[in-house]
Amino acid sequence: MELIRYDERHPEYVSVSELREFLSCPLRWWYKYRLGLWTDRTTPFFALGTSVHSGLQNWYEPIAGGKKTGDLGKAYDAYKLTYAQESQKVDWMAEKDADPIGQQAMGQEMLRAALTEGDPWVAHAVERTMYAEIKHSRLGKLPIKLKAQVDMITTNKDVVEHKTASRKWEEGREHGDIQATAYVLAVRDNFDHDPEVTFNIISKSAKSPNVDRRVTRRGQDALDKLYISVRAFLDAQEKGVYPNPSSWAHATCEYKEVCDKWESHPQLLPERKVLKTMIPGLRDARTVKE
Repeated sequence: MELIRYDERHPEYVSVSELREFLSCPLRWWYKYRLGLWTDRTTPFFALGTSVHSGLQNWYEPIAGGKKTGDLGKAYDAYKLTYAQESQKVDWMAEKDADPIGQQAMGQEMLRAALTEGDPWVAHAVERTMYAEIKHSRLGKLPIKLKAQVDMITTNKDVVEHKTASRKWEEGREHGDIQATAYVLAVRDNFDHDPEVTFNIISKSAKSPNVDRRVTRRGQDALDKLYISVRAFLDAQEKGVYPNPSSWAHATCEYKEVCDKWESHPQLLPERKVLKTMIPGLRDARTVKE
């Protein structure tokens, strides 16, 4: 079997999701973000979360006059359609407690709880993608931009981020979340406004879903820390050292078979038609995620 070197991709931006992937497993990050070996594989709870987000997006999508639709039926329809699509990406046979019907019902109940909780928000934009310079108060700016996709920007130019969770967030978690820091930087750079970020957290519960709204702000110290994190990320890339991971997730990772063969960077891999037999759910090259 002939092994070849795949071209690495070098976008001019970095997202929070990419940073988190790199910190979790540098080699998994390299397969996905540098080689573009994206897969359609997902987990039951991720499918549920994506579907709840779809329902919330439909509910808050701005229409004439800047009002939300307020149409529960349409929000539920958006949820059901997305869940039907996302659940097909789950390997239910490999799930210990496989219950796609129960999972769908649970997700719809979580969506209902979030929509009927009430809120003061009016959306200026939903699912808005922004780019921003990553600047330090003393060290200048980085040669790469930040990409932030925000669930909702309100008419006051504040941020709302929807979160589905398997349990309640621990106290104070919102104040250390790097995602909020990225959103503050993006809104400052694009709107010249210092926003507050509200996490709209919908979590599972034995009785009924819990809806918790956590508000947080960020100062310059937090933005400087984000700069340092991205600088370390860039430095690690320059060294090109992506070790074979030993994390608990390795046993079920979709890249396990190619990861086990990793020896050094750059790794030589089989042609794509062979890779598709090694990486479950591998997308065609033309449909990779940007």
